[in-house]
Formats: sequence, C-alpha cells, structure tokens
Amino acid sequence: MKNYKLILGIVFGALCLVQIGVVLFQIMSYEKILKEGESFYFKVLPLDPYDPFRGRYVTLRFENATKAPMAQGQSKENQSLGYAILEHQEKLDSVKEITFIKPQIGNFLEVNVKNNKLRNTQNNTSSMVYFSLPYDRFYMREDIAPKAEKVLRVRSGVEVKAKLKVLNGKGVIEELLVGEIPLSEYVLLEASKSPQ
Repeated sequence: MKNYKLILGIVFGALCLVQIGVVLFQIMSYEKILKEGESFYFKVLPLDPYDPFRGRYVTLRFENATKAPMAQGQSKENQSLGYAILEHQEKLDSVKEITFIKPQIGNFLEVNVKNNKLRNTQNNTSSMVYFSLPYDRFYMREDIAPKAEKVLRVRSGVEVKAKLKVLNGKGVIEELLVGEIPLSEYVLLEASKSPQ
C-alpha cells in the first residue's frame, strides 16, 4: 500500500511538472516573438464585449487582412491552413498572397483558410483566398476597457491599428494603437480631456 501511494505521488508530481513546463514554454515562445519578431500594422474595427471568465477584451476585425491572391502554381484542395506572406506598405501593412506550403524564410503568418471561399477573379487569372488571422481578441484592464469602448464608439476619423509581432509564422498582438499612441494611453488622455 505504501508503494502504491509513493508511485501515485510520483506520477502526480510528474504530471504537475509537465503542465507547468507547457505553460512556461508557451510564455517563453510569446516573449521571444515580442522580443525578436518584426512589427506589422493592420487596421482593425474594434468592439468591446465582456467575457465573465476571461475579462474585458476588444474584438478585432481586420479591415485589410481578409482576402489575398493565392500564390502562383498552387491549388487549394480542402486546405484549412495557409501562410500569409506579409509585406510592408507605406501606411498600413498588407498580405501579399497566400501559400499552402510553409515558407522557409521571409515574413509570413499562419492563417486559417475559409472553406468554399475560393473564387476566380474576373480581371486576373489568380484566385482569391479568404482567410482569418489567428487572433480575434485583445484583452485590456478591467478599468480601461469600458472607457476604450466609449472612446471608440464616438470616435470620428480616428484610425485604430493592431501592432503585430511576427516570427517564423507565429504572431502576437503587441498593442492596439490610435495613431501612434497605445489605446490604453489614448483612452486615459481622452478621459482627462472630457468633463466628469
């Protein structure tokens, strides 16, 4: 009986260590992307819902990152995973094309390809691929999120963009920006301007 409890304790301890190791690995990989990744900016159309289990967040819909041409010489046959080739533009960055073969070099991001959304364009021989970026939420502090929602709903002419850090096909949202100011700072500036 004592051996059984000892073995059970060892197994339980090993399982706890594995779980902690997995979480630490995820944290380290996100931190590596934030530290070493290249920055890309995409315009977003934010909303501010609430999740009682995870808190306040801004739902992200990317305005200029929902469709792109398929890379030449490739076909989409029931593919649900693709790679968006990213390129820097003068104002906001964009997706140049979608490939279904993982690139070995360059700036690319793993994306979810939407099924049955492959259409031939009439002016071009290439096909458009409809996709979604792997993020749809940006979490904010509980006290700032309602103010951010208010500012974003009444905003006029204010452009909100997501700053993504991308490394080896993986990405992390570093910040939401209003102009060049982080959204959390912009909200506090707007709150200080308006009368209480």
